[in-house]
Formats: sequence, C-alpha cells, structure tokens
Amino acid sequence: MIRLPDNAPIGPYKVQRFIKEGLYNDCYVVGNPEKGTFFLKLFDPDKVPATWFTEGEVTEIVSSRRVDHPNVISYVTDSVLSVQGHSYPWLAMQFFRGVLLSELLGEGRRFTGPEVRAMIIPVLEGLVYLQNSLGLNHNDITPRNILLETQAGSAVVPKIIDLGHACAPFDGNPPFPLEDLNLLYTAPEALEGHFSPESDAFSVAALVFTMLCGQAPWNLTLDEQEPLWQQIDQLREARRRETVWPAALHAADPQLQKLVLTGLHINPQQRPSPAKMLQLLGVSTAGEDRHRTATPQRPARPSSPSGLVATTDGTELKKAMQRNTRQGGFADVAGMEDLKKMLTERVIWVLRDREKARKYRLLPPNGMLLYGPPGCGKTYFAEKFAEESRFNYMVVNGSDLGSTYIHGTQGKIAALFQEAQAKAPTVLCFDEFDSFVPARGSDAARHRPEEVNEFLSQLNNCAQRGIFVIGTTNRMDMIDPAVLRKGRLDLQIEVPAPDAATRRAMFIHHLKGRPLADDINLDRLASLTDGYASSDIAFIANDAALIAALADEVITQRHLEESIRCNPSSLAKANRRNPIGYRTEAPDAETRYKA
Repeated sequence: MIRLPDNAPIGPYKVQRFIKEGLYNDCYVVGNPEKGTFFLKLFDPDKVPATWFTEGEVTEIVSSRRVDHPNVISYVTDSVLSVQGHSYPWLAMQFFRGVLLSELLGEGRRFTGPEVRAMIIPVLEGLVYLQNSLGLNHNDITPRNILLETQAGSAVVPKIIDLGHACAPFDGNPPFPLEDLNLLYTAPEALEGHFSPESDAFSVAALVFTMLCGQAPWNLTLDEQEPLWQQIDQLREARRRETVWPAALHAADPQLQKLVLTGLHINPQQRPSPAKMLQLLGVSTAGEDRHRTATPQRPARPSSPSGLVATTDGTELKKAMQRNTRQGGFADVAGMEDLKKMLTERVIWVLRDREKARKYRLLPPNGMLLYGPPGCGKTYFAEKFAEESRFNYMVVNGSDLGSTYIHGTQGKIAALFQEAQAKAPTVLCFDEFDSFVPARGSDAARHRPEEVNEFLSQLNNCAQRGIFVIGTTNRMDMIDPAVLRKGRLDLQIEVPAPDAATRRAMFIHHLKGRPLADDINLDRLASLTDGYASSDIAFIANDAALIAALADEVITQRHLEESIRCNPSSLAKANRRNPIGYRTEAPDAETRYKA
C-alpha cells in the first residue's frame, strides 16, 4: 500500500495529515481551500477481501453513496488514484469535528440516564434509516464509531461513522474480517456469521450498558494480542455464565433497563430490533421492522474488482473465491478427531497467531493431500477446514484451468496462485488432484509436462505466501511423485471409509429434522453399514425418507434397513466386476416401495 506524504494531491484535495493504517485502507485528512476539510479512505484493492466488492467496486464506497441522514456520516465523493500503473479507489466523507465516545469512556467518563437517552436515540434513528431505507446493517456499533459532533450553540449531535462493515443482512461467513471488529460489542450469532438488524441491536444494548456502568457487559477484557479464536472462546464462555448486573444499571430508568436486558439476550429472536428499541424509549418510528419480512440477501462475492483474472492467453479465468456459507467448521465433521486436532495445532493455530509464529519463526505446512476411496468426504472435509480457519476458500476443478491455447493453462495456473496470494490467507482446494498433476512420463501427462512443471513451481513454499493447498484424490498412485515431497504437499492423509462410531454419528446428522419413529436403532444401522462410504449413508437416509413419504408415514427402522439391503456399499461395487454377458438386476420398484 502506498503512503501519501503531506501536501500530496489526490483528486481535488491535498493531504493534510495521515491518520491511521487499516487492514486494507489508509485514512487521511484532506483539504481544499474552496471546499473545506474532509476525511478520506484510500483502499488497496489487493488487500480488500475478495468478498468485499459489489459489482466490481469496494462495497463500502457503494454503500456510502446512498447515505443521507443527519445521524450518519455523509458521503462527499469518490474516485480512483492511479500510481505507477496501480489503481487505488478512494472515498471522501464529511470531516467530523468533535470527540469519539471511546475517548470519553477511556477517560473514565460515565453518563447519566438522560445523557444516554439523548445520545442513543439519534444512534437508533440512524440505524433504522440504514436498515429500513437502505437495507443495510452497520455491523460495528461500538464507542469508537460514535462521534459526538459539536455544532452551533454547543449542541452535541451523535453520528454513526465508519461504514467499513455495512452490508445487507446475511447468513454466512462475513465478507469482512472479524479481526477488525470489537468483539465485546459483537452479537453471539454474528460470531457465527449471522448478521441481522437484531445484531446491531445487541451492539446498541452493549453500548448503553458501557455508558451507564463504565465497563463492557460481562466485565470481560480481551487481549487483542491473542489469536482471534481464543478471544471468541473466552467471550462465549463469559456469556454462558450467569450475569450479575451492576448497581448503575439498576439505578437507570426502567426504559433503559429494559432496553439493555432485552437487547443483550443471547437469542436474537428474543431481542428487539433498533426500531423496537426506539419504541421502548417512547419514540415513534415510521417503519415497523420491515426487515423481518424480507429475505436476507448475501453481499455480492466476486473475487476481484472485475470478478475475473486475465491470463496470458487473453482469456479470463472465473474463480469462486469466497467465504463459506456453512458455519459449523469441524463441528460438522463426524469422527476424524485426530486429524482435526492435528490440523488445528499445526496449521490453523500457526496461521491465526501470527505474532507467536514470528517469535518462534514457525511456518505451517504448505498443504496436504487427502486420499482415499471415493465418497468418503475428502472435499467436504476440505471445505470444513476452510470454515474452521475462517480463511478465504476456493475449490478448483479441472475444467477451470483448461485452455485451447498453447501454454494457456500455464498462464491460468500462475494467475490462480497470484490471486490466492493477493487474498491471503487462502485455502486452495484442487478436487481430483491427480487430473492436475499426473506423473510425468505417463500417458495422462504426455501432452502436459509444462503444466505439471508450472504446478511444481507454484507449490513451492506456499505457506510463506499465505496459501494452504489441499488436494483430494482417490488415485494417489497417478500423481507425480515430485508433488508429494516436503516443501510442496507436506502432509498426506488417508480419509478411509467411516468407522462404526462415525457411521452412527452420520445417521444422527442425516436423520435430524425428519419425522422418525421411536424404534430407530443407531448401533444396528452402524453395524449394517460396515464398509459403506459417507455418501452411501447420506443416500440411505434420504432413500428411507422417500420410502416413508410415499407411504405417508414416519421413518422407521424397517425403512432404513430396507434401503441398506437394496443399496450395497459403493466401495464394494467399485471393486466388483460383473462377468461379460451378465448384468445385475435392480430391485423391483413395486416390491421395494410397497408399504
């Protein structure tokens, strides 16, 4: 990221002073003799998360253009700064003259009930405007983002500032890094990727609590030097404990008490929205929770400002760089506890705790190869690994890198790794890895030695570039041996057919939420499916549900056993060959689905 010196020109302004460096933008005060003083953000598109673009533009810029409310920071203009062939989008906002709420709280200031009401009502009105008029959540309501602006006549007007995390309500991994949030004011569901108007309401309640009591709720202090996952674990543990409310809260007026007590509810369904909070304070609102009837929309997720990466053959490579929409991480993976523990300690922890990694000069493995029979969850495990790590995640299939041009695929491979490095940390998953790097000298690699060589070059020292490569295959014997040496794919891990305990857990997972009889015997089901793949068990659960649905009855043990009998293990099928001139008859459909 470039650093602009004082008096450097940018658009119609000149830099007056540098303020601070963010994760993917720098902040300045800029001025113009005729237009005045403004606040400016300069973005580095190579550092902006891949999910934080809307139709090729930085989402914060797109959101800011639409804002027009007295209690939300005002948009002025935006453009692009070109320096030595690189383009840096910038956003100019109203320059605020006043003091941040965080500064007053840092000085030990506490506020009376009437003072809190006078400040929090404009904040709530600003949030209702963002949510009802623009369809946006702020997602970062904290003391550092509330400015108390002094206007004529010594009037103090609270303003919501910094729309760096504002986006439509969504359910999935956040399109912005959680590291940039103040977790003490972040709703429990937001830590799991569920952002809604009620999440902003939780932050408001925590803000009111802090203003009244001089401390954040649950009397917890987080060490920002600790890894993010440790901070989140501490926060979850504190919020599970019984809460003792300070005397200052008991002394507040009943309306503020109710706002805090209901607003800090762990369950968002039991929590009032900002519009309802205004009603609790006796303020009428024009819009009545319109967000509750709307379906939350996910923000656009192109992988770069254009959503494409140009390659050397003149084509463009579309990529699905994203943060996963599922939220369970390793909790969604039945069994494989040793593997999960090893990856948490040897890979995820090292990448998350960069401070300690630098201290001990630690490097995580470059990547791993997951091999084993088809249908046993290799690609699924790679996805859950990315969820657990909270890294950017990209799945690449063979067709994504194909090209009709000579050396075209080589260019696409290089562009792929370049983009992954720009959006680091990134998990790069190659499904059916043997098709990408077949052993040189084999028939499969006869016309592709340059492509395999390009892969070998790109796989070198990926960890130092913030890339973790995962390859999945059921034909490890077809992969070029040079790929498997240390320094490329350091770990080779077998993902076998699930054991009995894992199969039992899989039946629980796949039958969950379906109408079940009381006679389901999970241990027997696990025993009957010895040697079955994970995908087989998923199919059996769905097949049994179909049998029951056709008969209009609940799923019973008989339905499940019938499905197991009619669907032998696909792993056994893979190793079985029918004699020439014979064929295996499928079970009679009429008999099979008879109630």
